[in-house]
Amino acid sequence: MFQKVFVLASLNWIAFSTGIVYGQLGGLITSLQKKEEGIDFSDAQISLIAFTLPFVCFFGFVSLSITTEKIGQRWLYILFCLLMTGNWLILYNANELYQFMISRIIGGVSVGALFALNLFVTSEYTCPNTRALFINIIVVIAPAIGTAVGHAMGILLHWRCAALFGLATAFLSAVLPYFWIDSPHWLASRGRFEECEKTFRMLHGTTQCSERQLQLLIKLERSKLEAIQETKCEPLKRIVAVLKKKYFWDIFILSLFVDLYLVASEKIAFSLLASVIIADITGSSNVLLFTFIVDGFLILGPCLSCFFIRKCSMRTLLFTSGLAANFVLLIFSLCYYFRNGDGLFNWINIGLLALYFIIINTGPYPVLETIYSEMFPLEIKMYMFTVSGSILMFVTSFSVFILPFIVKTVGYHGLFVMNSLLMSVSLVYIWWKLPETKGKTLQEIEVYFKTKNFHVDDLSAEQLKSLIVM
Repeated sequence: MFQKVFVLASLNWIAFSTGIVYGQLGGLITSLQKKEEGIDFSDAQISLIAFTLPFVCFFGFVSLSITTEKIGQRWLYILFCLLMTGNWLILYNANELYQFMISRIIGGVSVGALFALNLFVTSEYTCPNTRALFINIIVVIAPAIGTAVGHAMGILLHWRCAALFGLATAFLSAVLPYFWIDSPHWLASRGRFEECEKTFRMLHGTTQCSERQLQLLIKLERSKLEAIQETKCEPLKRIVAVLKKKYFWDIFILSLFVDLYLVASEKIAFSLLASVIIADITGSSNVLLFTFIVDGFLILGPCLSCFFIRKCSMRTLLFTSGLAANFVLLIFSLCYYFRNGDGLFNWINIGLLALYFIIINTGPYPVLETIYSEMFPLEIKMYMFTVSGSILMFVTSFSVFILPFIVKTVGYHGLFVMNSLLMSVSLVYIWWKLPETKGKTLQEIEVYFKTKNFHVDDLSAEQLKSLIVM
């Protein structure tokens, strides 16, 4: 049990460190716009610096899909946390555009890979009844706290001082995984079943429920390995073969609508450019208090979701909170459109924006990110996430890049009305396709997407083999 607590605490720290990378960017952009230290960049160059960080997350996903077949997850964490450390070192000494770009490229690659690892590894170290709770804490709350700290440092401290703090957090993140035990799911997928049994029991104990989960894991992964050995199917051929499977396209299209919702909610854009956006909305350059309030509610939402996730089904939480968030966003757009420059209107708009982020962080974000960690089959998980996650990062980075132009054209009220419509379309499709996954093992969810049936116990070894990607 100690190992489980240690791993989950380490994952929280790593997630906190990645949040700082995002949060610190707003302060950096503000300093560059003011041409501090004589660093003189054009608006296009500054936009390029902001655009690069989320865009190159794609390369983090790709590198992860390649290296995860070669080395264990612990070493992947060490590798990408060391890259994140290098990002801070380069940024601290940066004066020229190419130095800022190298820093953002390395930072984006490392953050992209660590985000994907956190999403999937957390689900492998937790049990079905608490999986959504811990994914919410590690994937949503810890990065939100890191982002809030990054925002605060960007306002209160010089960006080089913030880089030193990020350097310290990243270095500790690189040390912690060395002391972990490997994930039982990863060990089982490599055919190391004795080690899998040992680590699974170290993490989850030997209760009747945990023993059943262990046997399901071993049964499914052993069937996959036997099917692969019988057919002598190479990894590349399996990837080509999966394109012919209907369940692949069901999962892939579902993931695209999840991506659309995540981008349209503008949470990532706000995480990157909070101080810039709030200054535009309020018309004030003194945004410290406003930023603290909105960041506080960005953290409050995921904390509230810890309660609701335990009490509500995933589908109920997603759709009730999703509809409420859309309604608040439309009210915000209306109030912003009729603003009159009065200080009261600034507080009303910031209050509505804060309420919106409370709602999406209470329901849609934790639920959708939990779904992301659950719905991909283990043997092709990283490949599918590489494609879907890369689309997410590309569209996100593009949205960050064109955000100033959209705001200049239609204003923040027009932007959020469009976002509300896109989020509504996404929710309709997700409601149609998404099953209730609360309390289900990863193996049961995998079998459901392939057969529309959760009952793994009812399937023979031969039936399981027929479900494997060939």
